[in-house]
Amino acid sequence: MARRRPSQPALVLLAGLVLIAAATVTVLLVTSGGNSGDGGSVTGGVNEPQPQSTGGLAGGPEPTVSLPASKYAPLLSELPEGMKVNVPETFTMNITTFSSSYWFDTNAQGEARAQEWRIIDGFQVQYDPVGQAAQLLQGGYYAWAEVYLFETPAGARLAYEYLEGRLSARQGSEKAQARPLGNQSAAFRYQQGTVGTSDTPAVYHRFVFRRGNAVVAIQTFGAAPFMSTDQARELAKLVDAKLLGEREAPVPTPIPTPAIGGVGQ
Repeated sequence: MARRRPSQPALVLLAGLVLIAAATVTVLLVTSGGNSGDGGSVTGGVNEPQPQSTGGLAGGPEPTVSLPASKYAPLLSELPEGMKVNVPETFTMNITTFSSSYWFDTNAQGEARAQEWRIIDGFQVQYDPVGQAAQLLQGGYYAWAEVYLFETPAGARLAYEYLEGRLSARQGSEKAQARPLGNQSAAFRYQQGTVGTSDTPAVYHRFVFRRGNAVVAIQTFGAAPFMSTDQARELAKLVDAKLLGEREAPVPTPIPTPAIGGVGQ
């Protein structure tokens, strides 16, 4: 029997974080604004730092990288200090977790797409700030990384285009400023509620990109005055360097969950 799918707001990977993010679940509709006078950008009425992340390769090779997907994800040692792994939300994807994810409206749709795109592996890791909401008010943030590998770059291209279109269509999400990365990339912003019981606006950013047969989604959650697409793009840049073979890609300590296995076979 298919498990019940959780109700998720736009761009929110884990619905439980809404309890941390806000005292209300009202969805704020946000639109892009112009630059502010102090070097930030006004987005949805909130002054946000202007993105500064540069570097990394836009375009370039389209490799077919090897398994497992987990070896390309950011390690705890590559994250800012004061972070910890959220073990229950860190796992190798299987067909059930992929098909029931925020990518799809139904499990059946997810299973059909997995076969069409010929996905062969996936991995998700979540990092939490040790100080939780108090740390967010000092510039800390939550971070998620998802790495999906497909049999060919052509399958990954179809998956990426689907995901970008889905994120673009979500109510309340908006395209965000970010320098391109990989063979294809896009950035999104979603503002909702406040940090804990404070009056400080909370915001999600997501940077998605494709490199060869890999599709990567990085999401952050933090206090709007400190956050831009930079945090997500810097993690994405790190993952891309691993995919290109420019950075060491050790396999993290395994967490015992079933792999996708023969989905792409």
